[in-house]
Amino acid sequence: MIEILKTLRKTCKERNIPIISLATESFLWKLLRKHKPKICLEIWGAVWYSSIYMGEILNAWGGKITSFEISYPAYQEGLQNTKESHCYNIISYPYDANYAPIKKLVKGPIDFIFIDGQKSQYGEYMEIIEKISSPDTVILIDDVIKYHNKLSSLYEYLQKKQMKYQILQLEPDDGVMLIHG
Repeated sequence: MIEILKTLRKTCKERNIPIISLATESFLWKLLRKHKPKICLEIWGAVWYSSIYMGEILNAWGGKITSFEISYPAYQEGLQNTKESHCYNIISYPYDANYAPIKKLVKGPIDFIFIDGQKSQYGEYMEIIEKISSPDTVILIDDVIKYHNKLSSLYEYLQKKQMKYQILQLEPDDGVMLIHG
């Protein structure tokens, strides 16, 4: 399993495909081990690097992850990567999260949500997941420092809903936002 992640990280770097940073990866490991979510959602899986990474962690307690990816070629590649990883607790869909019938596709209360999609749409994603999350749902949003200028819809949503959040700087130029009831 670790070998496929190493290979994926290397090929993504060579192909300029953005995936989670090593710092975010480390933070995810700690966060998932702490909360032990059973049902997870990832918005924009790309080549499924982060899905495979999280899926392996979730496997320890029977957790599952559902990922959405808007790009059909990336979705196809992600399916192949998932197959090669033998990580069978990942369900993938080739949908734009803004239009996917998430409520029908993801069964049960969602415990954990990871958002790493189109930065300008983070606010729209929050509106979507509002309908399928609970006050106990942990939400992690990637790249909130580096792309702060693209996140106006996210900050408008958070202000409108009066949601509390933490921004954690994991790298010199970037970090994540953590939202937890």
